[in-house]
Amino acid sequence: MSNLSYLFVAFLITWIVIGAYLWMLNRQVQNLKDEVDALTEEHVFEHERFNPTRSDLPESEGRAIRQG
Repeated sequence: MSNLSYLFVAFLITWIVIGAYLWMLNRQVQNLKDEVDALTEEHVFEHERFNPTRSDLPESEGRAIRQG
């Protein structure tokens, strides 16, 4: 092989490694986004379940919660 061939092979291997790294990094970021979305949905569900909004409460219960 000539020196130019070795250079091309090294260049190709370098870009394959960089591409694989970026692909793995993208997968990890997507997994983290999915986990954050799941936790956010869970938090919203728990918050709504234990802290109903004023519109969800009858007027008498709403007053009791606001007054403490």
